[in-house]
Amino acid sequence: MDDSYIPIQDRKQHPTLWFDDGNIVLTTNISRFRVHRGLLSMNSPVFADMLSMPQPDRIEDGYEGLPVVEISDNDADFTHLLRFFYDHRYYQGGTETTFEKVSGLLRMSTKYQVDDLRTEIIAHLSLAYPSTLEHYMKAVDPDTQLPLFPPFHGQHFAVVHLARETDASILLPAALWRSMCMTTPGILEGTVDSNGTRHMLPPGDIRICMLTKSQIYKKLVRMESMLTKKGRLGCVRQQQNGGSGVAPCTEIATSSVINHFASPGLELVDDNDMFAEMKAFEKWRHLVCHVCRHAADSTLSSHRTRWWSALPLFFGLPEWNNSQNASN
Repeated sequence: MDDSYIPIQDRKQHPTLWFDDGNIVLTTNISRFRVHRGLLSMNSPVFADMLSMPQPDRIEDGYEGLPVVEISDNDADFTHLLRFFYDHRYYQGGTETTFEKVSGLLRMSTKYQVDDLRTEIIAHLSLAYPSTLEHYMKAVDPDTQLPLFPPFHGQHFAVVHLARETDASILLPAALWRSMCMTTPGILEGTVDSNGTRHMLPPGDIRICMLTKSQIYKKLVRMESMLTKKGRLGCVRQQQNGGSGVAPCTEIATSSVINHFASPGLELVDDNDMFAEMKAFEKWRHLVCHVCRHAADSTLSSHRTRWWSALPLFFGLPEWNNSQNASN
């Protein structure tokens, strides 16, 4: 027998999930639960199949005269699932909870085919990792309060791990994008949360995020430069000057972009999110005339829409519709 094996009688009896009228004992490597076969079967087709097999009249290896089923799942994850079975208010989508509960329930609802719960949790996580650009812009707005879970360092990496583990493909494009927007040292070395836990991407995702970061930075520089030329033909200030020469707004914008990327001593942090902000653009946007500003805004909006449509492809993922189908 494995030296780490703990006899059933030595495992911790759960303080609330131990019912005197329960008719089956479930055990993890830490806890014992005395629960009800009917409730398990009603909530999960996996349990229904598992418990449909005939039980012997005499139980040699039971506990207190009851059949015992040993569960290989993580003790905390499985406890979350049982608590949900007994009270569906234990988890309610759209209300703030903890990442431990959300992740545990998503793993368990996937394994035990509790489909409604799985769908609700994925929808909950989609508040921060959505499939539409409109919802993404709300999610990254610093003034938005998401009823999700308290944010923590490394959470984007943790969500990527969770989405991979549970085949929640619809979460991956936004989660990988937000991971890619972390700094290079953060991607390569991981990030430590307040509890001292280091969160890292899977090795394959580290590679794809670094490759994508290089490509996206090139797109960023090209877009920052291109925006300076929008609106020049209708520039109000150029018309006021007789319509000849370089548009004044173009000169203002170009100078701002050059200063942004070339200022001596400027520390460039590679945590760029092109959907959330264009740092050079924001420096000159309010300085140009309304025609140039509107033309640049329209161009940027159009490009962001195309980038978002192609976002899954940046990371070698199926297109948005296919990701949605896979998650379901």
